[in-house]
Amino acid sequence: MLHRIIIGLLMTALSLACGENESLALTDPVEPPASPVECDTCIYPVVMVHGFLASGDTWTKFHQLFTSNGYKWRSLYAFDWNSLNQFGGNTPQLLDQFIDKVLAETGATRVRLMGHSAGGGVCYTYLSDPVRAAKVDGYVHIGSSVQSGPAGPNGSEPTLNLWSPADEVVDGGDISGAENVMIPGKDHYQIATSKESFAAVWQFFHNTAPGTLEITPQGPLVCIAGKVLYFGENTPLVNAKVELYEVNPANGERISSSPDFTFQTDTDGKYGPENIKANTTYEFVATPPNSSQRVIHYFREGITHLNSLVYLRTIPPPPSLAGILLAGLPKTDQQTVINVFSASQAVVYQRDTLLAAGSELSTAQYAPPSKTAITYFLYDDGDAQTELTPVGTFGTFPFMNGVDMFFPTQAATAIPLTFNSRTLHVRNIPSSQGVVVGVFD
Repeated sequence: MLHRIIIGLLMTALSLACGENESLALTDPVEPPASPVECDTCIYPVVMVHGFLASGDTWTKFHQLFTSNGYKWRSLYAFDWNSLNQFGGNTPQLLDQFIDKVLAETGATRVRLMGHSAGGGVCYTYLSDPVRAAKVDGYVHIGSSVQSGPAGPNGSEPTLNLWSPADEVVDGGDISGAENVMIPGKDHYQIATSKESFAAVWQFFHNTAPGTLEITPQGPLVCIAGKVLYFGENTPLVNAKVELYEVNPANGERISSSPDFTFQTDTDGKYGPENIKANTTYEFVATPPNSSQRVIHYFREGITHLNSLVYLRTIPPPPSLAGILLAGLPKTDQQTVINVFSASQAVVYQRDTLLAAGSELSTAQYAPPSKTAITYFLYDDGDAQTELTPVGTFGTFPFMNGVDMFFPTQAATAIPLTFNSRTLHVRNIPSSQGVVVGVFD
């Protein structure tokens, strides 16, 4: 009896640590079950702005490294914006409203700001206004276009510029008057996710090296939260259902027929927080509130450290650009549609290896450095044959590929996805029941 009482108290403490009874802020900031060492120089919250076709989960590695070095979730914010409308929208004004909310929630007088790729352009525009610039204590420009000088009115904002000559998306280089750090060998996404980049950011913000460049493992439970939103546009889905199923990592089969956790997204598309098993493979099922829209089955590698940026993207309806692009994905009982997503780096020919059901996708055709491929849509073009030829119009866009592969569904089977010796098994779910996504964090 005593051991049951102790276990019950422990589980209650862990639930409270995960923020079960807290009022959540902009990014569901909750405390981890085991707090890392305090950071006495983390006096300003950090706001991170993603790039084209990306979302706030671009910053997952940085987020986990910040918290491994003593930051609290309440100090880390990801700003989601519609990068498909970056030239006609009011993104700088929306960023200003977001920062005002951050300041109100945290009680801070300023924030520290970071922008990746097209997000760097958003941040430079934002900081050009002196009133808005006064809200920022230092800006980090990551894998973004070379500017004429530091950000801010008359170049007044302390600016760190991170770039890599291996970045094939942006022609980076030094910015006169800024603090410049060139990090060789990093592709367009690695420059925003690598340990080397984080070390430079920490040094810039804190005038010292970080205590660790490793994401601190936690367990036996780890706290997660996230969002459900439309691919590309980042419009949040309200009242979407999110179900989590623990799966057998050897075959992707669910351990139980009932979900381990079920959530309903709020008005910002958020779900959670919740404590799940650390380093355990889960299937995240995102069901949009509109029954005519596709269900998405996410298979993810085990999460080892608190993560409030577990994003689930769904397919927007036409006439959105992303909706038109994805409208051609098959929806039948005869085949599985798979999307393979590399969350923190590109797949580069002769550097990386990506296999789906034993077929190599990291080829000169699909993974040249210039492509910076991070996502592959795999499905059959109608002849029930795997031909490894391009399908759809994905190849005309940066970052994406469409490859003809046939995954039959007559008999239940596992489909292995392997990226650089890490293997994730997904199920051959009929595409009439949803799209399968394999995520390599």
